[in-house]
Parts: sequence; structure tokens; C-alpha cells
Amino acid sequence: MTYDEHTPETDNPPEYAHILVTDEWQAIITSTPPAVIQQVYALIGDHMQELLTGYRHYLSTDPVLSKVLNTEEMRTQWTAVFEEWAYQLFSMQFSDVSHFVQAQHALGMKLSRVGYPAHSVSKSLRMINACILRHILMQPWTDEQKLQSVMYVNQLIGLSYEIRNQGYMQSISDQTRLDESYRLAVIGSNIAMERERQRAFLTEWERNILAWFYSPSDIGLPRLAKSEFGMWFLHKASLMFERTPKLQNIAECIAKIDQQILPKLETTQYDDRAAIGSQFQLIQQDLVKIKFVINEIFDAHIELDNARDSLTRLLNRRFIHTVLSREIALQKRAGAIGFAVLILDLDHFKSVNDRHGHAAGDMALQKVAALMTESVRPSDFVFRYGGEEMLLILVEADAATATKVAEEIRHKVAQAQILAPNGERLALTVSIGGALAKGNIDYESVIAEADKALYQAKHAGRNRVMMRA
Repeated sequence: MTYDEHTPETDNPPEYAHILVTDEWQAIITSTPPAVIQQVYALIGDHMQELLTGYRHYLSTDPVLSKVLNTEEMRTQWTAVFEEWAYQLFSMQFSDVSHFVQAQHALGMKLSRVGYPAHSVSKSLRMINACILRHILMQPWTDEQKLQSVMYVNQLIGLSYEIRNQGYMQSISDQTRLDESYRLAVIGSNIAMERERQRAFLTEWERNILAWFYSPSDIGLPRLAKSEFGMWFLHKASLMFERTPKLQNIAECIAKIDQQILPKLETTQYDDRAAIGSQFQLIQQDLVKIKFVINEIFDAHIELDNARDSLTRLLNRRFIHTVLSREIALQKRAGAIGFAVLILDLDHFKSVNDRHGHAAGDMALQKVAALMTESVRPSDFVFRYGGEEMLLILVEADAATATKVAEEIRHKVAQAQILAPNGERLALTVSIGGALAKGNIDYESVIAEADKALYQAKHAGRNRVMMRA
């Protein structure tokens, strides 16, 4: 059994950056008197509170950045990151260079991942630099000490920015390539089948409207945006056909139905047949427009079949970052309820391969992949994560929804029976770890939390679900 993970580039900076930064760092340290290094470090410590206050103020007042870091918790977190960086930067010795380069490069990639604006990366450092230099010039030091201190600070902050920016730009470049590959991969599913499935979901929603009106409930008419079609349109269609302006036509029809027509229907008297008929006619007109545009969009794209895992036909793991980046962005919408990440691992999978052969292991993976796919909504995402691990992204899901889906999958796998090529029946179980992403702006930390939960599930005896908030 082989598995091509196609992982994206790692967070490690290229070799030339190590060499460049090591040489420059050594030159800075050796050319600066130890007394000056100590003076600057003490100055930073004396004025750290002022630096933190200024940085936090910038996070909350920058018109672009404040929309990314839009909660006190986020600003507190990033202010702590800044404080750690400042102390590390001005206390570092030559022996710390390698760790520093790795940390700053990784931070640059993280800033890109969470949507930190490019201008803010340089602007924040420029503001901090100006504040430190102002305090240096106010000290009762000699002119020579001030000059050496100014050069030292400028060089350190500039070097830090150079490394950070290299990671930032690498992350953007990686993500651009992955976004395009993912778009092709999603289109790579059977286009004709996908089109008919979405048309069927529209028809089913229309029937539900009719059924509700003749047997109304207290929860109101089901909104199209929350239907199977609506969820697919929001979370997948925009990725599949991101360069198609006609998607806006569909969005306008959905908004019109949900925000104008359905509220009127809910307040229409049951015996006012003319008003009811008029509103239903408007709904049908918009549904016809949606179906027409859907046909046009699907017809305009050729059928492709690439970038899926060849064994399980699940999405390849290299597209996880593309999907999670978009889901994080969608959390900024009003009323967003977050999403969940589940990581599933087949228990004792090595023993399956050892006892029954790799062909049996392949059959087990295919069976679990099929059970997972049938247990989630069309708007959710299922990936081959690596070896015997698979990952699910459940859109618009809270803890209860995520736990229910995970338990359903666990139960189905435990009940499934697989006939191995040697004639023996395989009994499978899975361990599942999950994490919620509401309010989180870094998808890597969500995956890490789900991975921790998976470890807890396996450590607690396997064949169970563990969730982390």
C-alpha cells in the first residue's frame, strides 16, 4: 500500500537564509560592545509596558488589522507574542541564531495564515523601532554609545523583519498554488453528477416549503441558505467556480427568497390563496434562475479528475489548508457558529496489514472512507490525512453536531464487517479526536487541538470519541 501525501512546503526557511542570517548576526554581535547590548536590553525592560500599550493600541485601531484581531482575547494573545519577541530579540546571543531564524520564519508564515495584513507586518515593527530609538536619544549616554545603540537596534529589528517577511511571502506563494490546485480537485469530482445532485437538493427544498405551509411549525420556513444546496453553494461552489461572476446572481436569488419572500409567506393568512400563490410563484421564478445559472456554470467547465487520493478517493491532505483558510474567513460573517475538525485513526491498523496483508488494509481504508463520506453533509470536507488517518471539516457545526457525527462514524465502523482476501472477516474500530474552531483565527492550532484529542482517545483505550472545545 502506498500513499502520496503531497505535503506543502515545511515551515523551515531555505538554507541560504540560515547562512545569510548567521553571518549577519555574528557581525552585529561582534561589532557591538557588550556594554551597549546590556544597556539596550535594560532600556527595553524599563519601557516594555509602554511598548506593549502602544502595540495593543495599534492592534485595536488599525482599520484593517482590527477586523482580523477583533476580540480582546486575540489582541491579548498577539501582544504576548510581541513581548516574547522583544525580550528574545534583544537578549539573544550568537548561539541562539538558529532557533531565532526558525521561530521568526514560522511566525511570518503564521501571520500570513491568519490574515495579518502585509502592511501591518512592517508598520508595527517600524512603530516599535521609532519608540525605542526615541528613548535611546533621551538617555544620558555618550554620543558614541547612542550611535552604537541606534545602529544595533536598527540592525536587529531589520534582520527580524527580513526573516519574518520571507516566511510571510513563502506562505502566500504556497497558498496561491494550493488554492488553484484545490479548485481543480473539487471540479475533478463528477461534474454531471454534482450538478444533478444540487438540482435535486433545490427541488427537495421547494417541497419542504410546500409541506411546511400545509403543516406549519413554530420554527418558521426553512431558509434556502441553510438547505443542503445553500450550504454547498457557500462552502464549495465559490471554491469550484471562484472566477465566475454569475455566482453573484445565485447569491442574490437566495437572499431575495430568504429575506423577502419567505418572511411574507410566514405572515400570510392560510385562506389568502391569491397571496400565497403569488409568493410561491416568486419563489419558483428565482429557483428557475438559480437552476439556469447552475447549468451554465457546470457546462462551462470540463470534467477533471486529479489531486484526489487514488485509494480512498478522498481529497488529498495538501488542500486542507486551502479549505481551512476559507472557513476561518467565513467565521467573520455575522452569526457564524464556527466549524469543527475531526481526525480519525484506525485502531491497530498495523496488525491488520501484518495478519491479513496490505490488500486487506486497503479494503479497510476504502470502507472507512465510504462510511465517513456517507455520514457527512455535501457541504462538509473529507480528507485522507496520512496512512490510516483521515480528517473531516464539518462546516457550521457546534460541539453537539461534531460529537454526533463522530459517534455515528465510530458506530458504523464498529458494526461493519469486511471480508479480507484470505477469507477472514475483519473487525474494525476507530478513535476520533475533534476540536472546535469558533473564534480561532489560526487553523493550525485547530488541527493541533484535534490531534491532541485523538491522542487522548487512543490513550483512553481506543474505539471512542474525544472532543476539545
